[in-house]
Amino acid sequence: MLPLATGVRAIAKAGFDALEVMVTGDKLTQDGATLRATAEDHGLSIGSIHAPFLLLTRGVFTTDPVEKIKRSVQVAHDAGASSVVVHPPYRWQSAYTTWLDTELERFIADSGIHVSMENMFPVWMRGRGLQFHRVIQPAELAKFPHVTLDTSHLAVAGVDIIEAYRAVKDKLAHIHLSNNLGHGRDSHAPLTTGVLPIVAFLRTLKDTEYTGSIALEMDIREYASKPAELTALLTEQVDLMRAHL
Repeated sequence: MLPLATGVRAIAKAGFDALEVMVTGDKLTQDGATLRATAEDHGLSIGSIHAPFLLLTRGVFTTDPVEKIKRSVQVAHDAGASSVVVHPPYRWQSAYTTWLDTELERFIADSGIHVSMENMFPVWMRGRGLQFHRVIQPAELAKFPHVTLDTSHLAVAGVDIIEAYRAVKDKLAHIHLSNNLGHGRDSHAPLTTGVLPIVAFLRTLKDTEYTGSIALEMDIREYASKPAELTALLTEQVDLMRAHL
């Protein structure tokens, strides 16, 4: 949504401790040393790297999902990040599925980086959910060494976010936190706007002494050209999270 330095500046002004970087076609997002230096210039650190698994980044770091993971882990090493977020295989990605089942755990041990599997969601068409990923439900994530739980994705899948947390908390390393507008799409709305019980979720994390990381993953298109409003919105989100955590 924003140039790297502009985004990092807004995140720092809002009072975050660290940031997650999505690897895209922008070469700066692929350079861990640059990411680390840019973050440190603003008093931040890089907490996690999101490997290029979006359709818009299909060709970044090749189209091979295993190679995407390996190169993203190298970015994480260079950036000083502790985790890499990845997506589960599509139904037709049998080689990737086999690698996850047979090689992922050893790869994590050798790399020292938490490769964390994110929950995805069905695509709703005419009232029917079409599942393109092999893994959708939280219970299916439990076979992976580390899990990233995305609250907006859970809403699209029709899964209770607190029940999902309890189902995977023993493997949970990272959370993508946002609200959802309840329209069957992945809206990544501000925490105070939508249908999800965000405050109750945060209090559950506190009560159960969750020790992983949390990243605010929010759609900022409305605010991308309004720096003062963006900073105010981000600050509101941070304050809400800290108040309940």
